[in-house]
Amino acid sequence: MKVVAVNRILEAQERYPNAHQHLQGWYQIMRESKFRSPEELRKTFGDIRGFNSSFKFPIPETTLLARTFINFEAQVVLIDDVVAGKH
Repeated sequence: MKVVAVNRILEAQERYPNAHQHLQGWYQIMRESKFRSPEELRKTFGDIRGFNSSFKFPIPETTLLARTFINFEAQVVLIDDVVAGKH
């Protein structure tokens, strides 16, 4: 998939240096995969929340949540934000 607004991952890596590798791993999975539906996302990530085009991904071993919009047909992921908080 094409990942748009990668700068949000880079900003989160600066703000949360302990999560650097986990954020990088999530980004690589998204970039290298061709998810065609929410069901395919759940097979890989399991703990995602969302429907239609809005999805939230808990970043493993962190308290971070990546908020995204996904167009499965166009194979595009827009990273809206990466925020800390309870999942």
